Amino acid sequence: MNSWRFTLILIVAALGWGSATTATKYALAGFGPITLLFLKLAAATAVLWMLVLARGRRRGPPGGQARFALLGLFEPALAYGGLTVGLTYTTATNASLLGATESCFVLILAAMFLKEPIRGRSVLGLVLALAGVIALEGGRLGTGFNTGDLIVIGGSVAAAVYVTLAAKTAPTVDAITMTAYQFTYATALTLPLAVWPWVTGQEVLPVHVAPRFWVIAMFVGGVCFALGFVLYNHAIRFVSAGMAGMILNMVPVIGVVTAVIFLDEVLTGWHAAGAALVVAGIMLFPATESPPKVEAYRYSA
Repeated sequence: MNSWRFTLILIVAALGWGSATTATKYALAGFGPITLLFLKLAAATAVLWMLVLARGRRRGPPGGQARFALLGLFEPALAYGGLTVGLTYTTATNASLLGATESCFVLILAAMFLKEPIRGRSVLGLVLALAGVIALEGGRLGTGFNTGDLIVIGGSVAAAVYVTLAAKTAPTVDAITMTAYQFTYATALTLPLAVWPWVTGQEVLPVHVAPRFWVIAMFVGGVCFALGFVLYNHAIRFVSAGMAGMILNMVPVIGVVTAVIFLDEVLTGWHAAGAALVVAGIMLFPATESPPKVEAYRYSA
């Protein structure tokens, strides 16, 4: 297979990740946020274990399971939970762009806990990304953020913590098996959180939800999350790190574009400026640092 085909595979994965935010926002019209989170995680878990069983188990988790439960707690449970709950209060456009700040938090946490240096151009990237976030909020630092935006940012922090923790675990375990365990624990952790709103009436048991919302929920979990990672994991070995980084930087832009097209969200001048600054800032990271130890696992959950 030619290298351009692997590049195309990465683009397909980026399209899935980018459109997941818009699809989640749409599905929230049929499901409560915790119910939707549980359904997405369950769908991804089912697909991942089917893949593990189909190809045969490789390098399963050595020793205890606590580390995989911890990884699953931060991502996907808290990371995707922050995105899903946050989308009930903010737009898919905002969530797509704010979710891209995960790279900034990864860089900071890696410097703090993995002793990875932050070089000059990466500092510039952080400044540009921060400026983009401020622009996204209409230029009002602090006062412009709504509840949903803050929850989404919290999810990005959780995802960055996961990436930092995964740095030591990922090299010892087959990637798909590791992700399957993560999603299994995350689904188990989310189930009681989903049952409680059903019992208390805060969310409706999804027995009468229209089929289109079920399709979208299964699409996000089984295709955007699970298969997106599998495609990425397959193609990353045959594509340069620079090209992979460029393609991953498309994810927030795809989220914005799909939100405007499919949800009729309005793209303001502040959004355009914020998108340009956030993407420009993030694009500086791969060009200046040595390949991150956990780069291949950034979107693995």
